[in-house]
Amino acid sequence: MDAVFYWDMTYGEIVTAIEGNQNKMKLQMQFQANLVYQLGALVGVAFNEPNKYPQSAKEVFPKLFEDLIDSEPKQQNWQVMKARIEEYNSYLKQKRGETD
Repeated sequence: MDAVFYWDMTYGEIVTAIEGNQNKMKLQMQFQANLVYQLGALVGVAFNEPNKYPQSAKEVFPKLFEDLIDSEPKQQNWQVMKARIEEYNSYLKQKRGETD
């Protein structure tokens, strides 16, 4: 809050701003406490049972990543790739003045 705005505020507005700031700080502290707890749990699993350690953050925080779609990269047909390489090769040969 700016000092300029502070002097123009009423007592009720000041109290509301202070309460809002306290709520914001409380939410931040709760978030940090949850993060510390999760980290401690992961460290415990990593130290005691490494084979049970999650492979990705998506397994640890499923709610955070639920909107992301796990899409695998699509493989191109090898014939299409071969045709493109041959086409590019013939272009380079033509550019250099080589003939088959």
